[in-house]
Amino acid sequence: MEDSRLISLAMDNGADYAEIRYGSKRGTSLEIQGNEVKSASYGEDSGASVRVLSGGAWGFYSTSDLTDAGMKSAMETAVKLAKVSAANVTEKAVLAEIPRATGKEIWAPKKNALDIPIEEKRDLLLDIARAVKEVEKIHSITTGYGDNTEMQHVVNSEGTDVYTEVSRTYARARIIAREGADIVGFVASAGGTGGYEVFDISDPIEHFAESARSAARILTASSPPSGKFPVVTDPDLTGVFAHEALGHATEADLVQSGSSCLAGKIEQKIGNDIVTIVDDPTLPNVYGSFPYDAEGVKAKRKVLVDKGVLKSYIVNRETAARYGIMPNGGARAESYAHRPIVRMSNTFIENGAHSFEELIEDIKYGIYAKGSRGGQVDTTRGSFQFSAEEAFLIENGEITKPLKDVSLSGMTLEILNMIDAVGNDLRLSSPGNCGKGQWVPVSDGGPHVRIQGAVIGGGQ
Repeated sequence: MEDSRLISLAMDNGADYAEIRYGSKRGTSLEIQGNEVKSASYGEDSGASVRVLSGGAWGFYSTSDLTDAGMKSAMETAVKLAKVSAANVTEKAVLAEIPRATGKEIWAPKKNALDIPIEEKRDLLLDIARAVKEVEKIHSITTGYGDNTEMQHVVNSEGTDVYTEVSRTYARARIIAREGADIVGFVASAGGTGGYEVFDISDPIEHFAESARSAARILTASSPPSGKFPVVTDPDLTGVFAHEALGHATEADLVQSGSSCLAGKIEQKIGNDIVTIVDDPTLPNVYGSFPYDAEGVKAKRKVLVDKGVLKSYIVNRETAARYGIMPNGGARAESYAHRPIVRMSNTFIENGAHSFEELIEDIKYGIYAKGSRGGQVDTTRGSFQFSAEEAFLIENGEITKPLKDVSLSGMTLEILNMIDAVGNDLRLSSPGNCGKGQWVPVSDGGPHVRIQGAVIGGGQ
């Protein structure tokens, strides 16, 4: 059945808005443990979802049955679900207006990963494993590879009709370092948006070898001091803070539900003048990038914090209407089978004016913290606790001995004001996936950043 007829079917049956989102994904995955191939697979998945707004309430239905009968049934079911929900809705959903978008945007890879022989992908993982095993004290390594090309086609009752294709390619590794009874696990990844050329942009073998050297260093590291100290975060940990502590708190659905410490703070000063934080899905080759969101809204660079002032939330069309914000391409879905929700893309702190040497030269006794191996965030209270992957003591302006089990904690709004120097070496992190009921590709990052008086603990 033609899309226009499906849309008309919904509108004729009382829908105020109707949307069809087709999706498909095809790709390869490979895993090697040591020198043994544990799994190799190729998969494809495709289907569609329909969303209907009627009486201020949503109806959503997804299906892998793309026949005329299957799509007609999906649309009819979505209309029924919306009408049932409308009878009990207390706050009616309203959509912000958007320009009608039509056409195709295909981010074609320079080297289509699907054209690369599986043997070459296997050899890449074996080369990574060999380089990692050359590092002293490395006990084992498990490597993985993945590529996929994802299609999205959004059609709605307002005339939007956009088709997009995006490819992503990555490699990952879990590295185990061991000395006696001491064991350290380290996870690393490399890749981005694009085809096999992502490995020409940045050498994955050296990236994983450096991760192995970090894992080995941690084996001989000392426990950290506890208390408040000046802390310098590397680009990876800076990005984790930007994404987890600040980024999630700017997602407008969390603001709406009362789960954000940033509710009601638009145009208020929340950080130091030197802090600017951005979410940008338009960056080339970065893992969280995309051309249009899951509502057919053009992807847009979003300045969330500008010189310490909260300027915007990340919104979908519904929350954009609620908060009077222009839709900014913040609706994403894991696949066609998932409803779009408000999500980040590539979230980072902008460059400042200082070199790394300038950040540490005035620190008599402090911490240099790198990367993250997990933590906790409470966006409602605005609190966080991150465990650094690796850390070092700073003494009299010099990096000295390595530290292990370092945790960094604080209140988001306090830390934003404690940032007193921002580096000039912005870097976006390795590929990641953000979970919020659904998994979507993201990246984060920033430059080195100095924080005065952060709470350090650990050593367990």
